[in-house]
Amino acid sequence: IAWICALHVELETSRLMLDNEHEPLPARDGDDNSYILGHILQHNIAMTALPGIYGKVNAANVARDLKRSFPNIRATLLVGIGGGAPTEADLYLGDVVIGTRVMEYDLGKALDYGGFEITAIPKQPAAFVLSAVTNLRSKHGPGRVSPRSMEILRTRLSRYPRPQLPDHLFRAGYSHLSDTTKTCCVDCDMTQLQPRRRRLTDDFFIHYGGVASGDSVNRDAAKRDAIARKLEIKCFEMEAAGIMDSFACLPIRGICDYSDSHKNKEWQSYAAATAASYARELLETIPPLAGTHQGPPLPSGSGEDEARRKNQSLVAERQRRFLELLDFPQSGRRRDAIQPEQIKTCLWFLSHKKYLEWADLKTQDPGRSSLLWLRGKAGAGKSTMMKFIYREAVKNGLADVAISFFFSARGDYLERSIEGMYRSLLKQVLVALPSVYAALYASKSFAADRAVCPSLSSLKFLLRDAVMSLSKQSLVCFIDALDECNEDDVRDMVQFLEDITDLASAEGIQFRVAFSSRPYPYIYVRENLLVTLENEEGHAEDLTQYVRRCLKVPGSLQAELEKEVLEKARGIFLWVELTVKILNKESPYGPLALRRRLSEIPPTLSQLFRDILTRDNERPEELRRCIMWILCARRPLDVWEFHMAMWAGEFAHGAVDEDLASIESEQEIHGLVSSCSKGLVEVVHTGRTSQRHSRGWQDSSTVQFIHESVRDYLIKERGIMDIWPDLGFEWQGVVHDKLRGCCEAYLTHPSIRSHSRYREILQRGEGLDGGWDQLDREFAIAEANVFLEYATQNFLEHANQAAPFVAQEVHVNRFFECLGTPALDCCQHRHDRQYGLHAGTLYVLADRGLEDLIRYTQHDSATTAVDERLPYGHPLLAAVAGGHKGAVAALLGLPTIIYEGEDLLDGLERTTNPANLKTRTPVSWAAEEGRTTLVRLLAQKGYSTSERDRDGYTPLRSAICNGHVETVHLLADIEVAENKQAPVNMIGAAIAYGSEAMILSLLEKLESWDELKLSRSEVENWLRRARNRHHGEVIRVLTDRKATLAA
Repeated sequence: IAWICALHVELETSRLMLDNEHEPLPARDGDDNSYILGHILQHNIAMTALPGIYGKVNAANVARDLKRSFPNIRATLLVGIGGGAPTEADLYLGDVVIGTRVMEYDLGKALDYGGFEITAIPKQPAAFVLSAVTNLRSKHGPGRVSPRSMEILRTRLSRYPRPQLPDHLFRAGYSHLSDTTKTCCVDCDMTQLQPRRRRLTDDFFIHYGGVASGDSVNRDAAKRDAIARKLEIKCFEMEAAGIMDSFACLPIRGICDYSDSHKNKEWQSYAAATAASYARELLETIPPLAGTHQGPPLPSGSGEDEARRKNQSLVAERQRRFLELLDFPQSGRRRDAIQPEQIKTCLWFLSHKKYLEWADLKTQDPGRSSLLWLRGKAGAGKSTMMKFIYREAVKNGLADVAISFFFSARGDYLERSIEGMYRSLLKQVLVALPSVYAALYASKSFAADRAVCPSLSSLKFLLRDAVMSLSKQSLVCFIDALDECNEDDVRDMVQFLEDITDLASAEGIQFRVAFSSRPYPYIYVRENLLVTLENEEGHAEDLTQYVRRCLKVPGSLQAELEKEVLEKARGIFLWVELTVKILNKESPYGPLALRRRLSEIPPTLSQLFRDILTRDNERPEELRRCIMWILCARRPLDVWEFHMAMWAGEFAHGAVDEDLASIESEQEIHGLVSSCSKGLVEVVHTGRTSQRHSRGWQDSSTVQFIHESVRDYLIKERGIMDIWPDLGFEWQGVVHDKLRGCCEAYLTHPSIRSHSRYREILQRGEGLDGGWDQLDREFAIAEANVFLEYATQNFLEHANQAAPFVAQEVHVNRFFECLGTPALDCCQHRHDRQYGLHAGTLYVLADRGLEDLIRYTQHDSATTAVDERLPYGHPLLAAVAGGHKGAVAALLGLPTIIYEGEDLLDGLERTTNPANLKTRTPVSWAAEEGRTTLVRLLAQKGYSTSERDRDGYTPLRSAICNGHVETVHLLADIEVAENKQAPVNMIGAAIAYGSEAMILSLLEKLESWDELKLSRSEVENWLRRARNRHHGEVIRVLTDRKATLAA
């Protein structure tokens, strides 16, 4: 492994990562580098630094010489400091940026009027290193904090502590005011600080993305932001681009400043240390090169009919459970929501040369690509085309099985992640080809009795095994909107799919993949079949047909306006569609008005969206409320919910009278949606049915933006702050507070609270455990009050999102005082009802994972008692059962779940069955799983370490039975401190339930417990139990103890 640094401070911290240093080797002629040789675990490391002169050229020289002396380098890490680009990312000083691509931002050509066009193409680290980064990233989870890296920082780099200086980020337009002899910002105007969300922890975060590499240090914040937005980068540095020509290196950069005029060197040592700690953790996860790992032999069949039948039944049940684990209800929602193609459009694609070459499954040419890439700008019509060719593949039998996944940036986590994609694709294959399950059953990545869905890594290899198990069947896969998924995940996924297609082709397996995305300069597919939609003649003809059919203007202007629209469109179907609507609206005012209006329409989508939203001041509050709901609703609203949500917002501000809004016809609501959004929101019929009120099935029509580019303009391009600057930098908190207010206004409306059944439930919780007759009455409430289910279930969710920015305590207290937990249970399925009249505020917040409400509102957070009337008995266990790590940290009064360098809930999804938590206390559960640090923390917080759980177990007995020696010792010391005679029962329990090693360790601890008086009869009792369990060594030790007492 090559490890390259630029500065001496980087080399200092990096050197401390080595387990041992080796003797230096003789210098090779022509190599000017000086090396530090050593190893980290089983990896040999060649570490070097630049010769005191920085920049790309010198970095390239160092890399060239290193390659000459060490030709068998497997991976190269570039470890050190960099300047942050906090334009989009939540970057703080000391954070680490992992460069998944490198952009040489100062390579380009000068333009007229002082402009500069960047022409460099992105360079990427080695594929296997990126794969290792992806695996490590999935281990860290969404929290972006690594317990292992923090432990390395604390233990190996303690001499480089986090500076006590404030971490100030100034606005881009504000320059440093101090004179050149001062390095800190004592004279700078603190009112010019950039607002940003306060962090609750000093632990460094890990970010992934592009790195900008150039020959000069950047001190211009405005230039920083412009480059960061254009190239989508998170860090500036000066060496990576030079090294990339010799090694596909991975830049690992600790952030020491913000690439502005406020630079100083105070954070450099700490930033170098955080980068080095991540680099070591990464190497710890990469296995050394070795022979192929041999898995366990596959089980052979017995040949007996009865055994075979039993086995088939068992396999069928396991398959059913496994499919349930893979399933998530939104997997096909995005595909169903895409509007069908316009009449007589898209047909040209089926006869396109590249499509026909890709679709020819029978030809197995090793040199031909099995990946088809449909590329196009935002709004060009890619998703419509992908839905069309998928539908045609199914209808015409292009392959035996056709599977698909359409990413949705506006959807739930699984709808926009590669984890959701792998789950959906794997399930579709298993449903279509049940015989594939047998191959998965033999896979090392498959665990038949798992209680949770496989990890991301396991899902990948299960899908690979499923594809490779195909024999005569052909499989074609369609994946839409890669740009709506995380960039780094997409790169790994495309590489993985390319590898599978290569393997399949080599084995004669008919497998093809088609995917679509916006122009992705950072994704390369070897020998791919690339179709750029807006450059295709067929696409241009589709646009012409659409304009010719839909533009309604006087005949004398038709040809003129049609030509100008198509020229101005630059292949963007959405721009054409919006422009045609604008011109049709203007048509009654004559030729002059039409020409003028067309000339005023901006040429880009983002500019057009802004023009539409700001062109007139008609009903501005309604427009704003509509955009807020579509942007920040907790789930897509159906048309009736949207209608009532809009009314509730007006009612909350006194803009309407107290009469509850009447339910209009669906056609009228369609008109409302279009008018209040100025045409940027639409009603989508998914083509499915939804169980909105349990037993009342009906067609599902939801409200959404006409295209994801509208959301991109408002959020990524900060259009919402441009149009409504009064919302401020933390606009999302303000918006969620307003949506919470809409929910509250609806729930407290007299017409809602006066419903007899609802009133009964709120006052006494009556019938919450009743049968279908009671449920039917509640669903009748929901059907009559269409916004009730959303408002009750999401009031607290919106309050939680708003809590860090807008005080929510008064609103939350009022919710529980006026409505209470029965409102949360009302209109829910029986198995979802879990609060009744007994759950307190804190239990509900913990159960729902509402971390910020726990932190920012006052409540009895010190409660340690278990309430057996609640499903999990205690708020902490409710949060654990839901996997809500942030809520657990908040309950324990910690900034994050990382405590003393340890993730208190590490491996939770693998070790904990939520059903078992229902009979535990917080301490008995932690002891049962051997979470010693958590047990100690709970004891310090006042939780009982002796209370029995519902199964009658004390925490100590749970730890003994599960063999957790360290936890047993901790609990033993706590009990002895409270009761000097506690070891008598403790050792008796260990002999009855524990292992021999456990018993011996406790007997050894007897020597450290002062004032303990043992009787001969007690030791004899222990001896009798030890003989019953045949613990020979224990018998010997106890016999010696008995002899000592006798003496």
